[in-house]
Amino acid sequence: MNNHLKLLSSLESNTCFSEQQPDYLSRAFFRTDLSNPAEHNDLHHGLFYRIPNDIANRLFLLGGFDKLQQETLKVFQETAIMIRKPALEVIDYLRRTDFTKPPNSYVLYGPIGSGKTFSLNHILHYGFMEKFILINCTRPTDWINWPQEQAQSTTKVKRIDTPLDAAIWLQTFKAQNMTILDELKLTSLNRYTWSQREHTEPGDPIQSIIEHGINRINHASDCMAVLLKELKLNSAKGNCRLMVVVDKANAFYEPSRLRFPDRTFATVDDITIARAFKKLFRKDWQNGAIVASVCKKLVVPYRLLSISGIPKKENDRDRTYKQWGPFNVKHLSDYPKSLLTDQDRQWLQRPISKTDDGQNEIRFLSGMNPGQVFHICSDL
Repeated sequence: MNNHLKLLSSLESNTCFSEQQPDYLSRAFFRTDLSNPAEHNDLHHGLFYRIPNDIANRLFLLGGFDKLQQETLKVFQETAIMIRKPALEVIDYLRRTDFTKPPNSYVLYGPIGSGKTFSLNHILHYGFMEKFILINCTRPTDWINWPQEQAQSTTKVKRIDTPLDAAIWLQTFKAQNMTILDELKLTSLNRYTWSQREHTEPGDPIQSIIEHGINRINHASDCMAVLLKELKLNSAKGNCRLMVVVDKANAFYEPSRLRFPDRTFATVDDITIARAFKKLFRKDWQNGAIVASVCKKLVVPYRLLSISGIPKKENDRDRTYKQWGPFNVKHLSDYPKSLLTDQDRQWLQRPISKTDDGQNEIRFLSGMNPGQVFHICSDL
């Protein structure tokens, strides 16, 4: 505090300001007037910037911040975000990305409350300004564990639909991307049958799939899955660029609490919209990027038992929420490799690694040494 006061005294003695000097100084110390994330750099690290209200209302119409964060933003009547180093780093990577290649994946990690959600929203705003099509998932646990409604899928495959959650996501997607979709005029590349009288033909606007899912709730889950599929196909053809932004992505690798009518537990891949969204993590498309965060707050009791090595002596249902609350996970690692489980440990993710050229490159870099192969591939 003393050093801070000395700095102010030095500025006052060497610089002539108007009578508004204290307000100007206090504003300069913690805020920047640059509201476009594309203009942010290391000089703005630690400062707050304001997202214009018209953009914030579109980006965060139905989510993006938890309840406490929403109350804070409401008190100050503005959406102000601190410019953090991870967000600046990811934005810099996105500027230098070759979008003709399969999408790069960026994972934000850190202790609970370290600002991962705000950094994701900073990057989401950057994608909006740079005219990416935004595919945003803020609460995957709602789809996987606590959907507003669930129903048996009408398809031949044994799956669970969550129509209300799918319709809400479609409304959010429409709000975030209505302008860019009108500019790009993307169309469906395949034919889809929703009922005997309702179809989507090749060449129909992609907006028709969105509107159908919003207006016909029973078809919302299938419409969301089809929309994500069509966006991947269009991006692979170079018709658009996608930015997939997921908060708490490790939820897609946790067990689900949903059950089929026969009372057997469903997996994440048995839930229509979760399965469709999870396919975006693959490397089988171009012109896009994947930005996600992981958080150990989501780790459920049976994961705690298996990771910590504590012997299971009583039923999980007998344990109180206070004892097994989401914040009682200090002994767990914050790193993605611990939170994404073994399902996501696919070292050779790029298709080129399976070709002869890719294999020869690995042999050259490792000198045919198995230890070096492990060292090279472990970070992929």
